[in-house]
Amino acid sequence: MVTIVRSTHAWDAERLSFFEVMPDQGEVEQECIVLMHGGGSGDNKEPSLPLAEDLAARGYRVLALDFTGSGESSGEWSKLTLDRRRDQAASLIQGCLPAQAPLILIGFSMSGQTAADLASRFGERVTRLVLCAPGVYSRTLRDTAFGDKSFPILAFHLPELWADSPALDVLATFGGRTLLVLPEYEEEVPPGMAGLIEKSLRANPRVTTLRLEGAGHLLDQWLASHPMDRQAVISGFCDRLPQPGSGRLLKLRPLPSAPGSTERGHAVRPDGPCGG
Repeated sequence: MVTIVRSTHAWDAERLSFFEVMPDQGEVEQECIVLMHGGGSGDNKEPSLPLAEDLAARGYRVLALDFTGSGESSGEWSKLTLDRRRDQAASLIQGCLPAQAPLILIGFSMSGQTAADLASRFGERVTRLVLCAPGVYSRTLRDTAFGDKSFPILAFHLPELWADSPALDVLATFGGRTLLVLPEYEEEVPPGMAGLIEKSLRANPRVTTLRLEGAGHLLDQWLASHPMDRQAVISGFCDRLPQPGSGRLLKLRPLPSAPGSTERGHAVRPDGPCGG
C-alpha cells in the first residue's frame, strides 16, 4: 500500500501543484524520485501517477509537479521558459525533500532537457536519470517564452541549433546510471535531435536503451495504461534489468562505447515544508 498526498508549493508568486507518493510501511529508499511531465500546453503530472505508485510500492518517495500554466498549477503556460521549468523543479526539490537526499530524475519529452539542467545544478546528488522520449534545446532558447511564435520554429526546425544544447554535455559526462526510454513510434522529436542525444550518451558506459513496442511519443500516457511496461522501465534503472520479451518490451540494450494503493490528502496542505 502507498499513500498519496496532494499539495501546492509557492514559487515566484505562483502555486505549483504537486503530489507526493510514499510507501505506507517498510523501509524507504534513500534516493528520492522526481517525475516531470512534457512541455506541451496540455501536459500535466496526472498520467505519471500509476508510475509513481509503482515506485512507492518499491520503497521510493516520489514527487511529481505541474509546471506553471499546466494541470492544476497557477500561471500562464505561454510565459513558461526552459529556465523557469528548471527553477520550478529545483525549488520543489529544495523545499520538499531532505537537503542531501540522492535524486533520481525522470523526465518526459521536454523534461529530458529539464532533467539534464537539474543534474547540472545538483551535481553528485543526482544518481540516476530516466529520459523518456527526450528532447534537447539550444542555450539560445533558455529565456524564450513558449508562447513566442518563434519558439517552435527555433526549437524543432533549425537542426543547426540542436547541437548547442547544454544537455548534451551533461548527458555525455553524467557519472550515474542513465536509462533512455524510446517509443516505437516517435512523432515529435526530430530524428536528428534524437541522434544527437544517443551520440552524447554513447560516451557514458552506464547507459541502457529501452524501446517500448507500440508506444508513441506520449510515454507518460502510455505507461499509465501499460503496467508491464512500467515494470520494465522501473527495472531498467533499478538493480535488475528487464528481460527481453517481458510485457510489451521491444528492445533493451546498452548503448555502444504494484501492490494496491490508497489515495489520501487531496486537500492542499497550508503549512509545512512543502506547503509553500
